[in-house]
Amino acid sequence: MWMRTVALGLAASAFWLSPRVTAQEIDAEETRVTIQSDGWTLVGDFRLPLEPAPVPAVLMLNHAARDRTDYARLADLLARRGVASLRLDLRGHGESLNLGRFVPGEREHNPLIWDAEADVAAGIEYLRSDPRVDGARLGVVGASYSGEEMAEAGRLGGYERAYVALSPGSFSDESIGAIDTSGVAWLFVVSRDERHLGAITAAVRDESRSVELVVLPGTEHGARILVARTDLAERIAVWLAARLHE
Repeated sequence: MWMRTVALGLAASAFWLSPRVTAQEIDAEETRVTIQSDGWTLVGDFRLPLEPAPVPAVLMLNHAARDRTDYARLADLLARRGVASLRLDLRGHGESLNLGRFVPGEREHNPLIWDAEADVAAGIEYLRSDPRVDGARLGVVGASYSGEEMAEAGRLGGYERAYVALSPGSFSDESIGAIDTSGVAWLFVVSRDERHLGAITAAVRDESRSVELVVLPGTEHGARILVARTDLAERIAVWLAARLHE
């Protein structure tokens, strides 16, 4: 099947060629927020560009055993393009620890990661409840396990306008099969030599006609790709802003 793909960072994809949404020197305010989800107190940072409301917004979800700080630069770049953001620590991560902490290695059927689709829904609901946010123009960014969690939340509760998946190593067959039928924009970003992601990347390539797949050099996984590729956060910000401002 046909799919827009860029390999090894070559400019062959609509992702790399998206019309630039011009960055501006724009004021923004940031607020630490707490959100309730199944007894968890989730902690996040809500960044709002100070321009006429309502504005589009993006929910950003942490990589396993990491936290919301990985997205600080992306949040700034989005604000400069008139897009609000909520960087959220999912249950058991970052500051969202009132009921426990995720321990790397304890992954099998671990509810601290595999039940987090409820947290994604809670984050979306928080954005929708803010009158300064346009609830019809929302995007979601997930990294590693949270890529599957955001996809599951979409399947269960309805999809938002655009999704970015950074190395979604647990992306399920159900989520892959729903990419095209979701009717929204999807961007997958993976490293060429990541462990445990080859089969998922191949399945996405074979089964989807609409997803944009970007394959970058290296082995970095999930949110770590944003650190390894200094240009990537800006390109993702451009991609998201172009789709949310439509």
